[in-house]
Amino acid sequence: MANELEGGCLCGNVRFRTSQAPIRTLACHCTFCQRMTGTSYFAESTFPKDEVTFNSGRMNCYEHISEGSKKKVFVHFCINCGTTVTLTFERWPDMRAISRGCFDDPNAVEVTSHIWTQSAQSGTALPEGVECFAGARMSLAGQAEPSTRHVSPVMARQNRDA
Repeated sequence: MANELEGGCLCGNVRFRTSQAPIRTLACHCTFCQRMTGTSYFAESTFPKDEVTFNSGRMNCYEHISEGSKKKVFVHFCINCGTTVTLTFERWPDMRAISRGCFDDPNAVEVTSHIWTQSAQSGTALPEGVECFAGARMSLAGQAEPSTRHVSPVMARQNRDA
């Protein structure tokens, strides 16, 4: 995995560069991420804030209160094309999540976990060998939550009504 990654929004107005590999890349299936993206989930790579620089363009910010933590989530998007480029968090003020689809090469970062799979949409397959969490990776108290690693791909909603 490359240490320096570059990317930007759909119109190219906002550009960024990272100075290290991400701490983790995950796919979030929570209902907030589904609505924010207008699709099934949000794939994000997390970095220390000071390891991401923005070269050009301006972004607006939408502020949302998380249902789980009751803390603010800040959605930063291009003022021109509306692409969600990054998220920042009141709960983790030193961290920044970058939308995986905004990297010039999205495949340069590998999704290593899926979170909030309990709210995954029907038709969503969870991959084999990747940590899958029913909810968040960590409790509000900071304790690691249990995860599942499937031995073969499994449909997220196979045991529930779709």
